[in-house]
Amino acid sequence: MIGERLIMVIEGSEARGQNLKELMEFMDAPKVRISGPDNWRKRLGDCRLAAIFLGDDLKQDVIDRVIVDVGEFDPNTPIVMVSASEVGS
Repeated sequence: MIGERLIMVIEGSEARGQNLKELMEFMDAPKVRISGPDNWRKRLGDCRLAAIFLGDDLKQDVIDRVIVDVGEFDPNTPIVMVSASEVGS
């Protein structure tokens, strides 16, 4: 896990993910990428995870799977659940 730190936004809706990404970048967050729940590791590339933001538009079993996957990948990665009302969908 070498490389620059990256925040990964995992949303079911690309538009919601883009809104959250733009908000984080506006606040000078480190590098931010949007991903679906099935390809976040591929989208991560050589970067290190700074945090994962999970949208509440994902099904519970998908959220559970991503949390397990992230825990196996790096158990120290913060995971933040995001509500649609917080993103401004």
